[in-house]
Amino acid sequence: MGNEHNEQFQPDPKFFERIQLFQDTLDCKKTDKILAAPMIMYLPINLYGMTTVKDVMMDYGKAEASFIRYHQEFQPDMAWGPQAIFPGAPLEGLDCQYIRWPGKHLADNAPFQVVDREDGYMTGEEYLEYAEDPTGFIMRKILPRHYGALKGLEMVDFSNAIWQGGLYGMIPCGLPPVRAAFNALSDAGEKMLGMAQSGGKLMGILAGMGWPSACDQAGIAPFDMFNDTLRGFLNTTMDMIEYPDELLAALEACTKICVRSIKNTFATQPFVKNYVFFIHNGFDMFMSREQFQTFYWPGLKACIDAVIECGGTPNIYIEDKYDSKMDIIVNDLPANKCILTLINCDVEKWKAACQGKVALSGGVDGSLLNYGTPEDVVKNVKAAIDMWAPGGGYFLNCDVSLDVAKPENLHALFDTAATYIKY
Repeated sequence: MGNEHNEQFQPDPKFFERIQLFQDTLDCKKTDKILAAPMIMYLPINLYGMTTVKDVMMDYGKAEASFIRYHQEFQPDMAWGPQAIFPGAPLEGLDCQYIRWPGKHLADNAPFQVVDREDGYMTGEEYLEYAEDPTGFIMRKILPRHYGALKGLEMVDFSNAIWQGGLYGMIPCGLPPVRAAFNALSDAGEKMLGMAQSGGKLMGILAGMGWPSACDQAGIAPFDMFNDTLRGFLNTTMDMIEYPDELLAALEACTKICVRSIKNTFATQPFVKNYVFFIHNGFDMFMSREQFQTFYWPGLKACIDAVIECGGTPNIYIEDKYDSKMDIIVNDLPANKCILTLINCDVEKWKAACQGKVALSGGVDGSLLNYGTPEDVVKNVKAAIDMWAPGGGYFLNCDVSLDVAKPENLHALFDTAATYIKY
């Protein structure tokens, strides 16, 4: 995602100024400037019309010019790249069944859609099968259901390697459907490697120009692994009532995998620092406090602890109202190690609980940037700073990931953040 740890890397001096601003804000110190780096996804693509979402999904390299131009024009304090955009080439090659994307199903600049199928991709009865052998279950059950090109993986089972070193278990690998699946996997891996390299190149360029990465790695809560891709949102929500013990067993297994993956990431990728957790479906409307404590928070907390243990900074992106769980979250977080990005939450309540301990991010109405006037934006940004900034520990952000905005409104946001501060 960047090469700022390379000994020969000589970034613009602003890189170190912005890193210091980030650290001071994380430490909840008073600063002479508010750190402003709203999360973006399609914004540079839509602003400049130099490429399309469809083309970027097929090749992150095509986003390079737009994203560089955005950072040069608006001077955010940290960099966001295109890596949150789904990679289209491997989705196409694997005959993906659970995502709809631009150029294939939708208009060229439409956002992608994740299909929450009513029948899900695994059954409630399969939680224990997952818990017993997560890797085998994903390989034999989930991948063939997600990707038409991987149907042959249903025939592969390496779990019993006792007799003759597992050689008999390799027999299906010679069959045409299995060979086709492995060929599709190899092709997808090659495409993903190219996408990762293109994204990393762009983040390295931006780092050299003075912008540290706002997100070196992203993850979700173990509960959301089932919500998002394995079982589906509606099914997983109901499973807390209908299959509670089975779901807990699966969550325990999933948490171990997530923690191991986090530790491996930090061990093999020394540039990783900022780790963003997008937490989707533990919010107040869909999950009670008790359910959150039982099913959601333990797995997420284990992942947060792993990031901190590895020297990273968890940015917990709370995607809706979590007011009834605020004390559970805040009381369990160590001081000056985390960022909480809040959306639709009671800011006064959270600020009082987090003051001096946990940095907060948010405050700006993203819709104003597209539908409002510069005056509206200035007023909103000043109100956000007045509310969130006193005492220190405030990262200015929007309540949505920005896809569209008027240039004059973006200038109003960044100019105000750079010059208006109150303690």
